[in-house]
Amino acid sequence: MHTTQITDDVGRARRRFAALGALALALALGAASYAPALRAYFAQDDFAFLALARLLHAPWLLFVRDYFASLYFRPLGVFVWWAVCAVAGAEPWPQYAVNLGLHLGCVAALYAMLQRLRRDAWLNGLWAALFAVHPLAVGTALWLSDRFDLLTTLFTLLAVCAALAHASRPRAATLAALLAALLAALLSKELGVVASAATFATIALAPRRALVPRDRAVALSAISVLTLGWLAYRHAMLTPIPGVSAPLIPLATFVEGGTRWLRTGAEFLVGDPRVPRWGGALLAIAAGFWLVAAVAARRGLRGEATRWHVAAAIATLSLLPGLVQAPVAAHHLGEIDAASFWFSLIVASRFYHLALSGLIATLMLACAPLVALGATRRGPRLAVAAALLLACVVLLPASNGIARDYAFRSREVTAPLQALEQTLARSELPAQGCQVYVLGSPALWGLAGYSDAVVKGLAAEPERVAHCLFSTERPAFTYFVRSGSVRADDFRPLRPLTLAGSQVPWLTVGDVQALYLTMGEGFAAQLPPTALFLEYRDGAFIAGGADIRAGRRPLEFVTSKPN
Repeated sequence: MHTTQITDDVGRARRRFAALGALALALALGAASYAPALRAYFAQDDFAFLALARLLHAPWLLFVRDYFASLYFRPLGVFVWWAVCAVAGAEPWPQYAVNLGLHLGCVAALYAMLQRLRRDAWLNGLWAALFAVHPLAVGTALWLSDRFDLLTTLFTLLAVCAALAHASRPRAATLAALLAALLAALLSKELGVVASAATFATIALAPRRALVPRDRAVALSAISVLTLGWLAYRHAMLTPIPGVSAPLIPLATFVEGGTRWLRTGAEFLVGDPRVPRWGGALLAIAAGFWLVAAVAARRGLRGEATRWHVAAAIATLSLLPGLVQAPVAAHHLGEIDAASFWFSLIVASRFYHLALSGLIATLMLACAPLVALGATRRGPRLAVAAALLLACVVLLPASNGIARDYAFRSREVTAPLQALEQTLARSELPAQGCQVYVLGSPALWGLAGYSDAVVKGLAAEPERVAHCLFSTERPAFTYFVRSGSVRADDFRPLRPLTLAGSQVPWLTVGDVQALYLTMGEGFAAQLPPTALFLEYRDGAFIAGGADIRAGRRPLEFVTSKPN
């Protein structure tokens, strides 16, 4: 008996060591895929979060104020922006380091969930590694503004882990962990409702022998109350916008968006243009291995009980993100090919981040069916392992290349934007009526529409420019100013943006105000005498204005299309 006990202890120790080694491998591959992005620069919406974070002095207000003027309320992600800026200012690499940490956190959370599904299965680490190196996962982590999706996936997977633990052994601690992770997922992004649905399904369909009716009712009630309470709170926080905040979204929009989500997702999985053709052929071979292994494993495990609560949870993770995001996908997703704009492919990745984790869990369970723990044949396991290694060999260099390309392309605007900040630092800015027009913006990707946020996000002294309005040949999407520092006379001839005949509301978050302004007919002829002009020429910004005011240099201003 003593010898048997020692043998069992040694076996458990070996399995734990192997599990830790597998997790370490997955994390290392994930870090290797993402590492080049640590040299990347800010892009597009990043500047808006950067500007808001650097001007805001009371970060707790992020949880009790609307600051998007839209259908979104994501306080946890914006708070992370503020926290990093409070330590690192406008340095980009700490922000990318945080995204790397969140990417690896998602890998670890997926591994933990796979461990819950099949304890110490030696392939769990490779399945997690597949997520770690996949272009959709790495692509989502590359754009800092997609941090909301990283947080949502992380806490959703943790919530499902806690739900699986509670379904097998109900305890107050596991229920508390479930609710805490669920709340964090909801605070991260509206996609957090997927966590609510997945955990509810896990508890509702858990086997009766493990979860007595009282414990089941308490858990389901807690999940429901938390979710409905959050939705009510979120609704109270949002600012209605005329013509945008419609109470109902047409069914046709859901159908179109869901269809686009499925079609584009399939294109990413089988024909991502960033993966070489030979890599696509090897991935097809890997998928064939998984199919054969799944059939062989299912035949070898006939008679095992199906775990419906697991099936429901994984199906929810895989498919519900498409339905929740359908209204946005209807406007932002389309066919992808080699001619697709590189940044559009990065942005589209976020639509599939959470679903990818569910798909990988589905593949794992398909190769070792939805059954209670049991042994599988050696042959299918080896086939699955070979296919996983093959897929990682293809996707690791592809994702690493995507990260390198992203870093290179985002850095192309670094020098010009820094030159703009330095020029403004030497410029004398008026105390009132401070309007600055940065001309030549088409030569600088990402400046048009984000001009005000770029300047205030990168400024060495944000307070010095907090009362100014910065535009290009088109107005900025949002102007972030110090509350009360801009009067009506200060922003004319810019005028408040209207939709459906009503002004888009200006939002105030403590001592920061978000203004929504636009340009109209005859705008150039109405520019105030205090306006400053900086034109981009040969890598530098040249101050001007005399020719513009005299009419010798005509300017064509355009109105941003609000969306």
